[in-house]
Amino acid sequence: MKDMPKRWAYKHGAYYYRPRESERDLFDGKSWYRLGKTYSEALRTFAGIQELQVSEKLGSVIDRYEVEVLAKRSASTQNGYKVALRRLRQGMGHNPVTTITPKATYRYLDALAKAKGMSVANTDLKVLNQVMNAAVRWGIVERNPIKGSVKYYGKRDGLKKERDRYVEDWELAAWQSVATPQQRAFAAIVMLTGIRKGDCLSIMEAHITDETLTVHVSKNSRPVVFEMTKALRAAIEQARACKPAPSLYLLPNRFGRCQISPSGKSQPFDDKWRQTMRQAIEQTDLEEPFTRHDLRAKVGSDAEDERRAQELLDHTDPSITRQHYRRKKRTIRPVK
Repeated sequence: MKDMPKRWAYKHGAYYYRPRESERDLFDGKSWYRLGKTYSEALRTFAGIQELQVSEKLGSVIDRYEVEVLAKRSASTQNGYKVALRRLRQGMGHNPVTTITPKATYRYLDALAKAKGMSVANTDLKVLNQVMNAAVRWGIVERNPIKGSVKYYGKRDGLKKERDRYVEDWELAAWQSVATPQQRAFAAIVMLTGIRKGDCLSIMEAHITDETLTVHVSKNSRPVVFEMTKALRAAIEQARACKPAPSLYLLPNRFGRCQISPSGKSQPFDDKWRQTMRQAIEQTDLEEPFTRHDLRAKVGSDAEDERRAQELLDHTDPSITRQHYRRKKRTIRPVK
Protein backbone atom coordinates (compact mmCIF):
# COMPACT_ATOMS: atom_id res chain seq x y z
CA MET A 1 0.00 0.00 0.00
CA LYS A 2 1.13 3.52 -0.77
CA ASP A 3 1.74 6.36 1.70
CA MET A 4 2.49 4.09 4.64
CA PRO A 5 5.14 5.11 7.19
CA LYS A 6 8.68 4.01 6.48
CA ARG A 7 9.47 0.32 7.12
CA TRP A 8 5.75 -0.57 7.28
CA ALA A 9 4.24 -3.35 5.19
CA TYR A 10 0.80 -4.78 4.56
CA LYS A 11 0.42 -8.54 4.11
CA HIS A 12 -2.01 -11.31 4.98
CA GLY A 13 -4.67 -8.76 5.93
CA ALA A 14 -2.64 -6.87 8.56
CA TYR A 15 -0.08 -4.09 8.95
CA TYR A 16 3.47 -4.95 9.98
CA TYR A 17 6.55 -3.01 10.99
CA ARG A 18 10.04 -4.19 10.04
CA PRO A 19 12.27 -2.91 12.88
CA ARG A 20 15.96 -2.23 12.43
CA GLU A 21 18.19 -4.66 14.27
CA SER A 22 18.97 -2.01 16.91
CA GLU A 23 15.21 -1.61 17.57
CA ARG A 24 14.23 -5.24 17.91
CA ASP A 25 14.28 -5.28 21.72
CA LEU A 26 11.26 -2.96 21.49
CA PHE A 27 9.49 -5.38 19.18
CA ASP A 28 9.95 -8.70 21.04
CA GLY A 29 13.07 -9.41 18.99
CA LYS A 30 11.03 -9.89 15.81
CA SER A 31 12.05 -8.85 12.31
CA TRP A 32 8.37 -8.52 11.33
CA TYR A 33 6.11 -7.10 14.02
CA ARG A 34 2.32 -7.22 13.61
CA LEU A 35 0.73 -3.83 14.37
CA GLY A 36 -2.93 -4.55 13.69
CA LYS A 37 -5.60 -5.33 11.12
CA THR A 38 -6.78 -1.77 10.56
CA TYR A 39 -4.67 1.26 9.78
CA SER A 40 -5.92 3.14 12.87
CA GLU A 41 -5.16 0.17 15.14
CA ALA A 42 -1.68 -0.09 13.64
CA LEU A 43 -1.05 3.61 14.21
CA ARG A 44 -2.08 3.35 17.88
CA THR A 45 0.18 0.32 18.44
CA PHE A 46 3.13 1.97 16.75
CA ALA A 47 2.63 5.23 18.69
CA GLY A 48 2.67 3.31 21.98
CA ILE A 49 5.94 1.62 21.08
CA GLN A 50 7.45 4.94 20.06
CA GLU A 51 6.60 6.27 23.53
CA LEU A 52 8.50 3.36 25.05
CA GLN A 53 11.46 4.14 22.83
CA VAL A 54 11.88 7.65 24.24
CA SER A 55 11.51 6.59 27.90
CA GLU A 56 14.44 6.72 30.28
CA LYS A 57 17.20 4.24 29.52
CA LEU A 58 18.17 1.54 32.01
CA GLY A 59 21.76 2.82 31.97
CA SER A 60 20.73 6.18 33.44
CA VAL A 61 18.65 4.44 36.13
CA ILE A 62 21.69 2.32 37.02
CA ASP A 63 23.76 5.51 37.34
CA ARG A 64 21.19 7.01 39.71
CA TYR A 65 20.96 3.75 41.68
CA GLU A 66 24.73 3.76 42.25
CA VAL A 67 24.65 7.32 43.60
CA GLU A 68 21.45 7.31 45.65
CA VAL A 69 21.12 3.71 46.86
CA LEU A 70 24.30 1.69 46.51
CA ALA A 71 26.50 4.39 48.06
CA LYS A 72 24.66 3.81 51.37
CA ARG A 73 25.46 0.08 51.46
CA SER A 74 28.55 -1.54 52.97
CA ALA A 75 31.85 -1.45 51.11
CA SER A 76 31.76 -5.20 50.42
CA THR A 77 28.20 -4.97 49.03
CA GLN A 78 29.21 -2.04 46.84
CA ASN A 79 32.16 -3.96 45.44
CA GLY A 80 30.01 -6.95 44.50
CA TYR A 81 27.12 -4.93 43.08
CA LYS A 82 29.32 -2.65 40.98
CA VAL A 83 30.69 -5.61 39.02
CA ALA A 84 27.13 -6.77 38.26
CA LEU A 85 26.02 -3.22 37.40
CA ARG A 86 28.85 -2.91 34.86
CA ARG A 87 27.65 -6.06 33.14
CA LEU A 88 24.03 -4.89 33.19
CA ARG A 89 24.96 -1.46 31.86
CA GLN A 90 26.88 -3.03 29.00
CA GLY A 91 24.34 -5.72 28.16
CA MET A 92 21.00 -3.97 28.78
CA GLY A 93 21.76 -0.34 29.57
CA HIS A 94 20.79 0.92 26.12
CA ASN A 95 17.23 -0.38 26.53
CA PRO A 96 14.41 1.86 27.75
CA VAL A 97 13.37 0.86 31.27
CA THR A 98 9.85 0.19 30.04
CA THR A 99 11.15 -2.59 27.78
CA ILE A 100 12.81 -4.57 30.58
CA THR A 101 10.40 -7.49 30.34
CA PRO A 102 10.74 -11.11 31.51
CA LYS A 103 11.44 -12.14 27.92
CA ALA A 104 14.26 -9.59 27.48
CA THR A 105 15.68 -10.46 30.90
CA TYR A 106 15.71 -14.19 30.22
CA ARG A 107 17.51 -13.53 26.91
CA TYR A 108 20.22 -11.59 28.79
CA LEU A 109 20.50 -14.17 31.59
CA ASP A 110 20.72 -17.16 29.24
CA ALA A 111 23.56 -15.52 27.30
CA LEU A 112 25.35 -14.58 30.53
CA ALA A 113 24.93 -18.05 32.05
CA LYS A 114 26.44 -19.59 28.93
CA ALA A 115 29.42 -17.21 29.00
CA LYS A 116 30.11 -16.87 32.74
CA GLY A 117 27.96 -19.39 34.58
CA MET A 118 24.61 -19.56 36.33
CA SER A 119 25.83 -18.13 39.64
CA VAL A 120 26.92 -14.94 37.87
CA ALA A 121 23.57 -14.75 36.08
CA ASN A 122 21.74 -15.15 39.40
CA THR A 123 23.78 -12.29 40.85
CA ASP A 124 22.86 -10.02 37.94
CA LEU A 125 19.17 -10.91 38.31
CA LYS A 126 19.29 -10.04 41.99
CA VAL A 127 20.92 -6.67 41.27
CA LEU A 128 18.58 -5.93 38.33
CA ASN A 129 15.61 -6.53 40.63
CA GLN A 130 17.02 -3.98 43.05
CA VAL A 131 17.47 -1.43 40.26
CA MET A 132 13.94 -1.98 38.97
CA ASN A 133 12.51 -1.69 42.49
CA ALA A 134 14.25 1.69 42.74
CA ALA A 135 12.78 2.69 39.35
CA VAL A 136 9.31 1.97 40.73
CA ARG A 137 10.01 4.08 43.80
CA TRP A 138 11.19 6.96 41.62
CA GLY A 139 8.05 6.80 39.47
CA ILE A 140 9.89 5.77 36.28
CA VAL A 141 7.77 2.62 35.88
CA GLU A 142 4.51 1.52 37.50
CA ARG A 143 5.81 -1.85 38.68
CA ASN A 144 8.80 -4.17 38.53
CA PRO A 145 7.84 -6.54 35.67
CA ILE A 146 10.53 -9.13 36.45
CA LYS A 147 9.88 -9.50 40.18
CA GLY A 148 8.40 -12.94 40.74
CA SER A 149 8.23 -13.55 36.99
CA VAL A 150 11.89 -14.25 36.23
CA LYS A 151 13.21 -17.25 38.14
CA TYR A 152 16.73 -17.77 39.41
CA TYR A 153 18.76 -20.71 38.14
CA GLY A 154 18.58 -23.66 40.52
CA LYS A 155 19.85 -27.19 41.00
CA ARG A 156 17.44 -28.52 38.41
CA ASP A 157 19.09 -26.26 35.85
CA GLY A 158 22.47 -27.69 36.75
CA LEU A 159 23.54 -24.94 39.16
CA LYS A 160 26.39 -25.99 41.38
CA LYS A 161 25.28 -26.98 44.87
CA GLU A 162 25.29 -24.27 47.53
CA ARG A 163 28.19 -24.42 49.97
CA ASP A 164 27.16 -26.67 52.84
CA ARG A 165 30.43 -27.06 54.74
CA TYR A 166 29.73 -27.67 58.42
CA VAL A 167 32.74 -27.25 60.72
CA GLU A 168 32.88 -29.97 63.37
CA ASP A 169 34.09 -29.05 66.86
CA TRP A 170 37.21 -31.17 66.50
CA GLU A 171 38.06 -29.47 63.19
CA LEU A 172 37.86 -26.06 64.82
CA ALA A 173 40.06 -27.29 67.66
CA ALA A 174 42.60 -28.73 65.20
CA TRP A 175 42.94 -25.38 63.40
CA GLN A 176 43.11 -23.49 66.70
CA SER A 177 46.15 -25.57 67.67
CA VAL A 178 48.21 -23.84 64.95
CA ALA A 179 46.32 -20.53 64.65
CA THR A 180 47.75 -17.25 65.93
CA PRO A 181 46.47 -15.86 69.25
CA GLN A 182 44.61 -13.12 67.39
CA GLN A 183 42.94 -15.64 65.07
CA ARG A 184 41.82 -17.68 68.08
CA ALA A 185 40.40 -14.55 69.69
CA PHE A 186 38.62 -13.64 66.47
CA ALA A 187 37.12 -17.14 66.20
CA ALA A 188 36.02 -17.07 69.84
CA ILE A 189 34.12 -13.80 69.34
CA VAL A 190 32.51 -14.99 66.09
CA MET A 191 31.48 -18.32 67.64
CA LEU A 192 29.78 -16.48 70.51
CA THR A 193 28.02 -13.79 68.48
CA GLY A 194 27.75 -15.02 64.88
CA ILE A 195 28.86 -11.63 63.51
CA ARG A 196 30.45 -11.16 60.09
CA LYS A 197 34.21 -10.99 59.61
CA GLY A 198 34.27 -7.30 58.69
CA ASP A 199 32.07 -6.31 61.61
CA CYS A 200 34.25 -8.29 64.03
CA LEU A 201 37.47 -6.75 62.78
CA SER A 202 35.88 -3.28 63.04
CA ILE A 203 35.05 -3.54 66.77
CA MET A 204 36.53 -0.62 68.69
CA GLU A 205 37.26 -0.36 72.40
CA ALA A 206 34.60 2.36 72.56
CA HIS A 207 32.01 -0.25 71.57
CA ILE A 208 32.70 -2.29 74.73
CA THR A 209 31.28 -1.59 78.19
CA ASP A 210 31.02 -3.67 81.35
CA GLU A 211 27.48 -4.66 80.38
CA THR A 212 27.43 -4.81 76.57
CA LEU A 213 29.26 -5.22 73.28
CA THR A 214 27.85 -3.09 70.45
CA VAL A 215 28.56 -4.33 66.93
CA HIS A 216 27.94 -1.92 64.06
CA VAL A 217 26.63 -4.04 61.19
CA SER A 218 28.07 -2.64 57.97
CA LYS A 219 25.51 -4.40 55.77
CA ASN A 220 22.55 -2.39 57.06
CA SER A 221 24.21 0.32 59.21
CA ARG A 222 22.36 -0.94 62.26
CA PRO A 223 23.94 -1.53 65.68
CA VAL A 224 23.43 -4.88 67.38
CA VAL A 225 23.93 -4.97 71.14
CA PHE A 226 25.11 -8.16 72.86
CA GLU A 227 24.84 -8.78 76.56
CA MET A 228 28.28 -9.10 78.16
CA THR A 229 28.50 -12.71 79.31
CA LYS A 230 31.41 -14.34 81.10
CA ALA A 231 32.49 -16.17 77.92
CA LEU A 232 32.26 -13.02 75.77
CA ARG A 233 34.27 -11.02 78.29
CA ALA A 234 36.95 -13.73 78.27
CA ALA A 235 37.12 -13.64 74.44
CA ILE A 236 37.48 -9.85 74.49
CA GLU A 237 40.28 -10.05 77.06
CA GLN A 238 41.94 -12.70 74.90
CA ALA A 239 41.86 -10.26 71.96
CA ARG A 240 43.23 -7.42 74.06
CA ALA A 241 46.10 -9.56 75.30
CA CYS A 242 47.40 -10.22 71.78
CA LYS A 243 47.18 -6.74 70.25
CA PRO A 244 50.32 -6.29 68.12
CA ALA A 245 50.30 -2.55 68.82
CA PRO A 246 48.38 -0.04 70.97
CA SER A 247 45.10 0.62 69.22
CA LEU A 248 41.55 1.88 69.49
CA TYR A 249 40.51 -1.34 67.70
CA LEU A 250 40.02 -4.66 69.46
CA LEU A 251 41.61 -6.75 66.67
CA PRO A 252 44.00 -4.34 64.89
CA ASN A 253 46.75 -5.01 62.35
CA ARG A 254 50.42 -4.81 63.29
CA PHE A 255 50.33 -1.03 62.95
CA GLY A 256 47.37 -0.67 65.31
CA ARG A 257 44.98 0.22 62.50
CA CYS A 258 41.73 -1.41 61.44
CA GLN A 259 42.26 -4.54 59.35
CA ILE A 260 39.37 -3.58 57.05
CA SER A 261 40.42 -1.15 54.32
CA PRO A 262 38.13 1.66 53.12
CA SER A 263 37.24 -0.56 50.13
CA GLY A 264 36.08 -3.34 52.47
CA LYS A 265 39.08 -5.62 51.88
CA SER A 266 41.14 -7.42 54.55
CA GLN A 267 43.90 -8.99 52.47
CA PRO A 268 46.62 -9.47 55.13
CA PHE A 269 44.13 -11.05 57.54
CA ASP A 270 42.79 -13.35 54.80
CA ASP A 271 46.30 -14.35 53.69
CA LYS A 272 47.24 -15.25 57.26
CA TRP A 273 44.05 -17.29 57.61
CA ARG A 274 44.89 -19.35 54.51
CA GLN A 275 48.43 -19.84 55.80
CA THR A 276 47.37 -21.28 59.16
CA MET A 277 44.68 -23.36 57.47
CA ARG A 278 47.37 -24.97 55.28
CA GLN A 279 49.47 -25.60 58.40
CA ALA A 280 46.52 -27.25 60.13
CA ILE A 281 45.98 -29.60 57.18
CA GLU A 282 49.70 -30.49 57.11
CA GLN A 283 50.19 -30.87 60.88
CA THR A 284 46.83 -32.08 62.26
CA ASP A 285 44.01 -34.43 61.30
CA LEU A 286 42.14 -31.61 59.55
CA GLU A 287 41.54 -32.63 55.92
CA GLU A 288 39.41 -29.83 54.46
CA PRO A 289 39.86 -26.07 54.96
CA PHE A 290 37.07 -23.83 56.18
CA THR A 291 36.45 -20.12 55.81
CA ARG A 292 35.58 -17.31 58.19
CA HIS A 293 32.06 -17.44 56.76
CA ASP A 294 31.85 -21.15 57.61
CA LEU A 295 32.30 -20.21 61.27
CA ARG A 296 29.29 -17.91 61.02
CA ALA A 297 27.34 -20.78 59.45
CA LYS A 298 28.42 -23.04 62.33
CA VAL A 299 26.88 -20.57 64.77
CA GLY A 300 23.62 -20.70 62.82
CA SER A 301 23.76 -24.50 62.61
CA ASP A 302 24.55 -25.04 66.29
CA ALA A 303 21.79 -22.71 67.54
CA GLU A 304 19.04 -24.59 69.37
CA ASP A 305 16.40 -23.63 66.82
CA GLU A 306 15.89 -21.61 63.65
CA ARG A 307 14.50 -18.58 65.48
CA ARG A 308 17.56 -18.37 67.71
CA ALA A 309 19.84 -18.76 64.65
CA GLN A 310 18.02 -15.92 62.89
CA GLU A 311 18.43 -13.70 65.96
CA LEU A 312 22.15 -14.40 66.27
CA LEU A 313 22.85 -13.89 62.58
CA ASP A 314 20.70 -10.72 62.43
CA HIS A 315 18.62 -11.91 59.48
CA THR A 316 15.31 -10.25 58.63
CA ASP A 317 14.32 -13.10 56.32
CA PRO A 318 14.14 -16.54 57.99
CA SER A 319 14.48 -18.26 54.60
CA ILE A 320 18.06 -16.95 54.32
CA THR A 321 18.93 -18.51 57.67
CA ARG A 322 17.27 -21.79 56.71
CA GLN A 323 18.80 -22.06 53.25
CA HIS A 324 22.38 -20.96 53.88
CA TYR A 325 23.18 -21.18 57.59
CA ARG A 326 21.48 -24.32 58.98
CA ARG A 327 24.06 -26.77 57.66
CA LYS A 328 24.25 -29.33 60.42
CA LYS A 329 22.77 -32.69 59.44
CA ARG A 330 19.76 -33.51 61.57
CA THR A 331 18.35 -36.89 62.47
CA ILE A 332 14.60 -37.39 62.26
CA ARG A 333 12.78 -39.46 64.85
CA PRO A 334 10.52 -42.14 63.31
CA VAL A 335 6.83 -42.26 64.15
CA LYS A 336 7.53 -45.27 66.38
